[in-house]
Amino acid sequence: MASDPLLQDKPFSFVRVAPRPIKPRPYGLTLIADRGWGMNRVDDVLEMAGDYVDWVKMGIGAFRLQDEEFLLRKIAAFKKRDVKIFFAGDVTEAAMLQGVSKEFYAEVKRLGADGVEVSSAQVSMSLDDKCNLIKMAKDAGLDVVGEAGQKGKDSWTNSQSYIYKQTEAFFEAGAWKVLFQGEGITEGVDDNKEDLLMNIAANFDIKELIFQAKDGKSQGWYISTLGNGVNLDIDDDQIIDVELMRRNIRKRNLFGLIASSGT
Repeated sequence: MASDPLLQDKPFSFVRVAPRPIKPRPYGLTLIADRGWGMNRVDDVLEMAGDYVDWVKMGIGAFRLQDEEFLLRKIAAFKKRDVKIFFAGDVTEAAMLQGVSKEFYAEVKRLGADGVEVSSAQVSMSLDDKCNLIKMAKDAGLDVVGEAGQKGKDSWTNSQSYIYKQTEAFFEAGAWKVLFQGEGITEGVDDNKEDLLMNIAANFDIKELIFQAKDGKSQGWYISTLGNGVNLDIDDDQIIDVELMRRNIRKRNLFGLIASSGT
């Protein structure tokens, strides 16, 4: 595990890179999604890039189909590498619709996970409903990621003032972080809504926000514009690319490189 912010404990230490906080990091977080992985994939990801992953999202509700013993092994493997876990996906929303969210959060806690996401990918949910779920999950001892946005509807970005209201309400309800989904901002749009993102960054502490970024263009923009301390939700095959961007190595222009020899 990396124990040096400049990676002096890694090979090629004579090649300088930008510093990064070591884990557990307070910001500059990298989140990835486990959509039902087997243990071989878990082990491969952790061996390849465990130092650079901070949170894993148990996504799409695949955990409803898997054995408890298997889930416990996965959670233990992630935690051994200081990777925290939160549960998300369609099953979390089904629990809300069925009136069993309290039981759901208690089960997440019992399994040893660290948090949950409150989202509305498949259901329509009022702001009050989301805030009540955030409070309920926090009362269960969980960190809560409140998702801003509505999948399948890019119109959610039309009202900047409502986005601000939603974000403020999530934090007031006790959310640990607010995640801005990519759809409608950097996904499914002709041009990334950079003005909206800059206004969000100007009105909130970006250390408390997570931005979903699933392509190199948006990842590069977030890091070059908001700095390597920005929190990003990415895919697992992008971990190394994104960490290199954060370290000012993988850039498409000379000025992004640590080029000076200092001699």
